[in-house]
Amino acid sequence: MLNRPLSDLLGGAVRDRIPMIGYLFWRYDRPEGGHDTCAEDMLALCEQLADELGIRAMKLKAGVLPPTEEARVMELCRAKLGDDFGLRLDPNGSWSVPTAVRMGQRLEGLGLEWFEDPAWGLQGNALVKQQVRLPIGTNMYPNNFDELAPGIRLGAADVILTDLHYWEGPRGVKELAAICRTFGLAVAMHSGVEFGVELAAMLHTAATIPEMTVAGDAHYHYLTDDIIMGGPLRYEGGCLRVPTGPGLGVQLDEDKMAQYERYYETHGDYYARFHQDPYQPDRAVYPG
Repeated sequence: MLNRPLSDLLGGAVRDRIPMIGYLFWRYDRPEGGHDTCAEDMLALCEQLADELGIRAMKLKAGVLPPTEEARVMELCRAKLGDDFGLRLDPNGSWSVPTAVRMGQRLEGLGLEWFEDPAWGLQGNALVKQQVRLPIGTNMYPNNFDELAPGIRLGAADVILTDLHYWEGPRGVKELAAICRTFGLAVAMHSGVEFGVELAAMLHTAATIPEMTVAGDAHYHYLTDDIIMGGPLRYEGGCLRVPTGPGLGVQLDEDKMAQYERYYETHGDYYARFHQDPYQPDRAVYPG
């Protein structure tokens, strides 16, 4: 038993807190009633998160409303929140190359931190990158070591979003960061609806990568509870502190684990229902 934090075992931390974004999703059944229907709704959510959490960057999960309306979110946020507020747009590979190029060119003057997975596949992202003067980010193409060399050869992305799942854990993320450093690619942190245990591992890993200076992705601010002792990690000035103590620096709450095991047995797998939209039952996604 080394009794050391994970970050020590990964080479040592260069920071003790990680800035995080406010992730924006088009919402159904808002607390105040109704659904999000226009860019102004997303602007209001972004302002709310900036006020409540202290975040200084955001990412909109696009591919839901018409592309022009989602581009307008970026324009409204830039006008309202100022030039120093980080903006990211992520259609999740759902736009065609012509649509992505058209929207990207429209937004070139806004100084987006990156335009994430604007079109489908390595080739799609590469084609957009050739025609749009915005950094292209990805957590999809490439998102594993088998695709990394082809992606670099094609010039598919400028920013690789690391993920402990796709990139083989903390050690794999460190190896990815070294490769990106070699080829002049930026690195950032991806998020995938993690609880505090995985988030702690992400924070420890990010703390040891000097060039990972931009705010990390986080769905975490949408969680109302967690399975770690003491409840959810707390935002401080738009950042999450790297947990201290041995290992990950967090402990499982056994009562919460039992509670959410029962919840899972009742409600089933979140990802199995991910493609279903109860308000648009005729809408289907293409497999693959």
